[in-house]
Amino acid sequence: MRVILVTAGLPEPELNIDVFDDRGRFLGCADMVYPEARVIVEYHGMPHGPQWAQDVERIGAFRAAGWDVIDVTSPLVNRPEELVKRVRRALHS
Repeated sequence: MRVILVTAGLPEPELNIDVFDDRGRFLGCADMVYPEARVIVEYHGMPHGPQWAQDVERIGAFRAAGWDVIDVTSPLVNRPEELVKRVRRALHS
């Protein structure tokens, strides 16, 4: 995903970054982060039991703390122009 975004001219995201709320409470580790824009890009593989539930809760915490989260699945990766469009829109909003 990172290569798709950077090749399309988007800035290099930070990878596997710990995200905290405004009070310093740890929310979770995010796949790709644009900290200045408060945008997170998260890849979701096939749901797999308890880990899937933890991922849903973690992403909900990111959103509640004011982060824009772009959810990415394998079908979206196979449509790179749409992935780039979504991330670009989030970075410029």
